[in-house]
Amino acid sequence: MLQRVYRLFGDDENADMSNLSNSPPTDETSENHFVSSLSWDLRLQCFLGCLCLSIICSLAGSALLFTWKITGFTVMISLGSILSLVGTCFLMGPLRQLQKMFERGRFLASLMYLLSIVLTLLAGLVLSNPPLALVFVIGQYISMAWYSITYIPFAREAILSLCCKCFS
Repeated sequence: MLQRVYRLFGDDENADMSNLSNSPPTDETSENHFVSSLSWDLRLQCFLGCLCLSIICSLAGSALLFTWKITGFTVMISLGSILSLVGTCFLMGPLRQLQKMFERGRFLASLMYLLSIVLTLLAGLVLSNPPLALVFVIGQYISMAWYSITYIPFAREAILSLCCKCFS
């Protein structure tokens, strides 16, 4: 099972689990030295840790929304989104993550996701505008969903086709 996960996110498709120790980086992984120097088990643990922290931040943010503490809500929701992205950097490495995020098919989705995180923080912390912050949080979740869909083959086309049929 762990080997399948490694093949999905690892740099070498033919690697076996015995070669997943702390080996020095090669030329092609030198830009990802920090992540590539970690063992695969530790990388997976860091990913799971970031995922758990992301879920905790999102739940705490939701609790803050119910108490109308919009500033805390926007910070916690945005922190949860950032932690999710950091977690995937542990699996793939930061450079490979950025390359995948800004590939042709998901450039706009990635840009909207990152922009909505920044705008959420701006509206909540700098502008102190709760309605605008809520709009950006909704945008953040929509853009995150769309960004996630870009990793599923033909999912965008199917959803766009369904929306066209529903609204025409």
